[in-house]
Amino acid sequence: MKRLLLIIAFLCSPAFAEELPILWLEAGKEQEVQWIHPGPAQNWTLRFEHRTLDSGNLLILAQAATIGHRSLTVKTPPVRPGIFLQAQLFFGDQHAVNVVIASPDPFEDRKEWFDKHPIALYDPEKTTTEFFEEQEIPFQHLRSFADIEAVKDAVIVVGQGVDFEREKGLAELLFQKAAAGGGSVLIVEPKGDFPLTFHPAIHSLKLLDHRREILPNSSRWGRGDAWTLQSEQGRIVLSPKLIYPTNIPGPAKIGTVGPKILDVVFTIQERTSDFDVGRPVPKGRLYIDRDPIFQYGHVESRWYFKSLIETLTEKAQR
Repeated sequence: MKRLLLIIAFLCSPAFAEELPILWLEAGKEQEVQWIHPGPAQNWTLRFEHRTLDSGNLLILAQAATIGHRSLTVKTPPVRPGIFLQAQLFFGDQHAVNVVIASPDPFEDRKEWFDKHPIALYDPEKTTTEFFEEQEIPFQHLRSFADIEAVKDAVIVVGQGVDFEREKGLAELLFQKAAAGGGSVLIVEPKGDFPLTFHPAIHSLKLLDHRREILPNSSRWGRGDAWTLQSEQGRIVLSPKLIYPTNIPGPAKIGTVGPKILDVVFTIQERTSDFDVGRPVPKGRLYIDRDPIFQYGHVESRWYFKSLIETLTEKAQR
């Protein structure tokens, strides 16, 4: 039996019931789930609409019995590639957790999807190439800055854990590539400083503390550091040393709890004739997520990646 260990904090309060925790489970698989549940319920039921998919008894973890840790082993039904079900997990007769039962393969028609959403990968740390190959994700391999500059009509993915201190000039190149309308850029869990300077093509800048704008059913897992904001001589400084001019709307949270995602949309002036003054059209996007995405065995990360590439491709092709 393959196990997926997930921790869910279950809080018994009327306000919390309006926004239940979300648990992602892989379809067609037996998985172990752990959570904190202080209530008296002794059994659980997994339901889809009015059907019971699985049920069983709650197990108290011996090493943590005094603080309400419980465990269950749930078996999910198989679903077709590209499909997910929205189910509910009940403890006793109380609906406690929203459950997404997702196909391990988020791509319904892989060839057609990747033809429409080409990917170019720059992966000097070799952290993401193996993931792409395991998941059978086709990509153009970028080996140099010149290769990056030559990319057209593809989302540039920068491999997880790239070190911008060691890759001198890479951050500036990626920023200018997105700003020039040459496509979109996805950077995952980077190291070092990323200098973000003023550019007239910037249409919007958002700081997000969760992934639900991209993947609506996303849970709130993650371990990356948050962006930290502070005022510094008329500028907004996003640590680590990510700088933008003042008057940027958004949260101003300090510390490890706060925004982890930076989303910058660039526009270019599109003109229909020599006499047209033009109108701003979104043509590029820079998306940086400080949490890891490419995780083996985590079905949610695969669906999030698919949604990200769709969003970035759409922005680049408008």
